[in-house]
Amino acid sequence: MENILKKMDWKILLACLLLCLAAGMISSFVSGDSIGIYSTLVLPPVYPPGYLFPIVWTILYILMAVSLYMIIKTVGKQDLKPYVVFGVQLSLNIVWSPVFFVLADYLLAFIILVAIWLSVLAMIIVFWMHDRRAGMLQIPYLLWVTFAGYLSYSVYVLNPV
Repeated sequence: MENILKKMDWKILLACLLLCLAAGMISSFVSGDSIGIYSTLVLPPVYPPGYLFPIVWTILYILMAVSLYMIIKTVGKQDLKPYVVFGVQLSLNIVWSPVFFVLADYLLAFIILVAIWLSVLAMIIVFWMHDRRAGMLQIPYLLWVTFAGYLSYSVYVLNPV
């Protein structure tokens, strides 16, 4: 274990953590106080309490960062595909909250969520080809986005505009 810690490039890992956590913070900042709209919506029968979302997302952003770090250490600059797929999913992730909470466009938010799901699946596949552990670290993200898809679609159906 000590040998692994010595081999870690802490600067790159920190940069990955900052990138991923900043994405969540940007999305949250842009959404601002409008996240309170969640409590005014008609929600589906199964939904988590509001306080759970930031906890889950923080964990997922940390897993994204560790996975990205693993890809950087494995792939380097040899193949840009993992970075493109990662960037696409992270960009879509940033856009979703403002569309849902600020614009209250629940159909568009659901469509974006489907795109996030597809991009996370693509990321898992591409990461897996380079480092299986990096791909496996994204499975919780895919599961959460699947559940979020159920929530997002339900909100769209239950809250017609």
